[in-house]
Amino acid sequence: MIRGNKVMRIFHHPVLKSLTAIYPGYLMLLVFSPLIVGYFIDPDLMDPRTILIDLAWVPLFTIPAIIFRKNIFYRLADFFYFLFGFIEIAHWIILKGPVTLTSLLIISNTNLQESVEFFNLKASWGLLLLIPFIALYVLSFKESAPLLLSRIEKYTLATVLLFSIVFIGENILHGRLIRKGVPPLVKTAFSFADKIKLYEQAMEEGTPKDIEAESLTDACQTFVLILGESCNRNHMSVYGYDRETTPRLEHRDDIIVFDNIIAAYSNTLNSVLSMLSESNLDNKKELKNSTDIIDVFHSAGFRTYWISNQSPIGVWDNLVTVFANKSDHKRFVNISSNSSFEATYTPSYDSKLFKPFIWALADSAKKKFIVLHLMGSHSSYSRRYPDKFNLFKGSHSKERTIAQYDNSILYNDFIVDSLITILHTYSSAENNTVSAAIYLSDHGENVYDEGNRAGHDYSKILPKANVEVPFIVWLSEYYKNKYPEKAKSMKENIHTPFVTDDLFYTIIDMNFIETPFSDNRRSLFNLALDTTRKRVLEDGKDYDNK
Repeated sequence: MIRGNKVMRIFHHPVLKSLTAIYPGYLMLLVFSPLIVGYFIDPDLMDPRTILIDLAWVPLFTIPAIIFRKNIFYRLADFFYFLFGFIEIAHWIILKGPVTLTSLLIISNTNLQESVEFFNLKASWGLLLLIPFIALYVLSFKESAPLLLSRIEKYTLATVLLFSIVFIGENILHGRLIRKGVPPLVKTAFSFADKIKLYEQAMEEGTPKDIEAESLTDACQTFVLILGESCNRNHMSVYGYDRETTPRLEHRDDIIVFDNIIAAYSNTLNSVLSMLSESNLDNKKELKNSTDIIDVFHSAGFRTYWISNQSPIGVWDNLVTVFANKSDHKRFVNISSNSSFEATYTPSYDSKLFKPFIWALADSAKKKFIVLHLMGSHSSYSRRYPDKFNLFKGSHSKERTIAQYDNSILYNDFIVDSLITILHTYSSAENNTVSAAIYLSDHGENVYDEGNRAGHDYSKILPKANVEVPFIVWLSEYYKNKYPEKAKSMKENIHTPFVTDDLFYTIIDMNFIETPFSDNRRSLFNLALDTTRKRVLEDGKDYDNK
């Protein structure tokens, strides 16, 4: 009985009474319910800072209720957090991730029929969790503002209010309130309002041009372009790296490995734009004035697909999205971030591409062009692979960074090998299909290879590590049997110097498309390739004479 009285006195202590008034029990359960659900679904996607954010914002509703003795402030808090929580919990259950700009953009570009079909596909018994959440809302709605009169209670109230003001004010002062100082759904809403115009612009521009182009083969065709990210071939054991980072690709005897390929640029935007269009280091055409590879395949009668694990809009990739939107079918599987910047520290593993890739291959179209855009080895490196690929270790910061990057290469080896295997299985079942795949990275990554730094930024002189990329080709047996001379010319050019800004012409050549935009002198797979071209990159320096 004495012990029970002590417990009761603790609960009636003025400070604890004040805190339970500022943070009422049912309201806080309402606030933290989405976090709890998200943690059990995928803890890797949870941001612990969200707890601090909620603790800072809840008092802005409850303290006015205490001071002015008006329950309307409680009601507002109840309503907003119930509305936000309902959306977030449903999103977690259906899409297995938090509400993000990516998911909102995808939803905004989905018609009612597609939405109904998608809901029917994804709906589960987990949605029943919304019932106790609604019950929590009813219970929290009944809570009312207490009277805080004692000095200690007032000091407690003032202290919590000061914490909220300092937390929010500090984020405002550093210009990061929306990015790091508001609840996730509010941040996403602001991001959506800010980026929707860019996305709509990309959608408007995303219409393929009809050009003169014709496929020269009557056979069924499937071409797959696997676009990697930030992969330095010098960290791949298939290219001689001392760590076994690409065991699966090394054991394949059906791939052609090119070892003298460099990217034109050390950033995704310029590199991908130059790869997939007429624009190159020599002519520097703008995208709007260029014919691109989607235009070519579309006009040649191919059905086109863009399947990406990168954000559809953001700092680096809004123009790349134009390519995606020009495709007949597009799928963005990375819904765990609000922008390409936020995607760098949010996990979204490339294995998400497997199912939509299989779906695209199963499409009945006679001719298919499929782009698979990986997250690859994008920084932060430790976020690019699941725990089972955490093989390499380091004893200090520099070694750990290198180890994490090498782990991302190890996982990338699994991804690329799996995609090739999926394509091989499909091609084996479709014996009369001319199937081919190219894997390359948009650019490389300097992971303490040159100088004491990691990343793909540079000053003055472009490090070779920034542009030395893998380039691997796979051909189906039917392709090799039907076009042995083309397969032979590929193998003969494995050591030939080449820049990826001419990938546009290479793809046209290997897929036997006749168009005025083809140029065999710029195709890696053609014996007419001009090997005298100087590889002067974005820094104005000749790569081969550095």
